[in-house]
Amino acid sequence: MTTHDVNAIAAEGFGKAAIVYEQARPTYPADAIDFIKSLHDKPDILVDLGAGTGKLTRLLGSFGAREVIAIEPVPSMRENLKNIPLITKVLDGSAEHIPCDDHTVDIIICGQAFHWFANHRALTEFRRVLKPNGLLVLIWNLTDDRENEWRKNIEEYIDSFRSKDTPRYKTMEWKQAFENQNLFSPIQHRQFSHLQRITRDLALNRMLSTSFIAALPAEQQANIVNEVRKMLDNIEELRGIEEFDVKHLTDVYWCSPVQSSS
Repeated sequence: MTTHDVNAIAAEGFGKAAIVYEQARPTYPADAIDFIKSLHDKPDILVDLGAGTGKLTRLLGSFGAREVIAIEPVPSMRENLKNIPLITKVLDGSAEHIPCDDHTVDIIICGQAFHWFANHRALTEFRRVLKPNGLLVLIWNLTDDRENEWRKNIEEYIDSFRSKDTPRYKTMEWKQAFENQNLFSPIQHRQFSHLQRITRDLALNRMLSTSFIAALPAEQQANIVNEVRKMLDNIEELRGIEEFDVKHLTDVYWCSPVQSSS
């Protein structure tokens, strides 16, 4: 298994951005994690697919699973996972090639990841490894820019560097994978909110952890950082303030395997 099994932008960008990803990305709210726990009683084997640096994995110990398996195809991300004691196994794998036996996994959970591999092959592989009563959970954090115009402006500026073929959660194109398929039940959705206390430097690192920004040449990254720093400096409500709260929304989607009639 190599990083060639994943989107090229994801492999390159996240390969370069592992450190700032770990530093700047928000965690997940406790009520979202508690809700996911309520969907499945006492899982035996839990897989964090596309585990990254372990932002989500660290929160899975409370599920009480006998095995917590972290699967991550990008080597520099995977190195961070080796320092998390609760993980039973850290494996090189991808959504289309999960290194688990048939019908052995209780829960597959994907944090900030499914939009990268939203296709029929991935769903087929999920169904192969999940137990008949298993659960597929997809979870994303996103900045809530509904109340702050400046956050929306910065998000739009950053998004202007994304190529049209680079997947993003916010486009909702990933939902097309669940159309016209008989592998999983219809996806259900719940939304939660939480705050992340950050500094200006952390805000800039959060931007640099975005895959398509991290994949850009260093000189272009520096220009983008300078531009966003200027945007932050011109925000009236942030003048003279080094630390501030950023509101995030956390979307949780879930579904279960559909059993074959044969």
